[in-house]
Amino acid sequence: MLYQYQCLFSFLLWVIYLVSATPAKDITNRQAVPFVQIEGGLDAISVGSRFNVWGVINNEIFRYTGNDSVPWVQIPGGLAQVSAAADGTVWGVSSDTLIWRYNGVSWDQIEGGLQRISVGSSTNVWGVNNNEIFRYTGNNSQPWIQIPGGLTDISVAADGTVWGVSADTRIWRYTGSSWTQVEGGLQRISVGSSTDVWGVINGEIFRYTGSASSPWIQIPVGLTDIGVGADGVVWGVNSADHSIWRWTGE
Repeated sequence: MLYQYQCLFSFLLWVIYLVSATPAKDITNRQAVPFVQIEGGLDAISVGSRFNVWGVINNEIFRYTGNDSVPWVQIPGGLAQVSAAADGTVWGVSSDTLIWRYNGVSWDQIEGGLQRISVGSSTNVWGVNNNEIFRYTGNNSQPWIQIPGGLTDISVAADGTVWGVSADTRIWRYTGSSWTQVEGGLQRISVGSSTDVWGVINGEIFRYTGSASSPWIQIPVGLTDIGVGADGVVWGVNSADHSIWRWTGE
């Protein structure tokens, strides 16, 4: 009987050794979320570059200071949406669809009406209003030309790339004369360059892969708006709690 107890005790010691020697699998963090939270609160965000990040909340306008300890400075004015370019150009639209361009001190009104606007550079500005698409002509006396198509959101990159999404969440890329559909579905889209395109739908984030057969990869974080800069910088916000996030991935 003593021999049997000794065998059982030895077996239990062996089991304990095996369990302790086997590394535990981390089932709660299989893939780290590649975003870091930045202090503050926003409903929408736009990124021209790491040095030109703007956002809005409750019609108030904020600009990133470059200092994460005191990240935001309020800019006078009232906008529902803002768009910033890498060259420092900033445009916005107010809740009454009026269009505004920042002159470095205040906002100059531009003739026309838009619900969404996107700025790739000082000469490359696009917008949408009631599913109609408009491009800035550079002539303030006749500032807009209508582009065939129907979109609810649009994004323009510094290199001239233009993407958009329609009310049925279909995704479109501009060829210079028409729109080509890209597989997938998005509600918001942001373009940093021809190869750096991100979007959101139902709080989920997707990044363009460049592959026609599998164009999108999901990024493990939940956001409602996203902004991509010409230098690859990506920021996002979650309107549910107004939290602000900056991408740390590669």
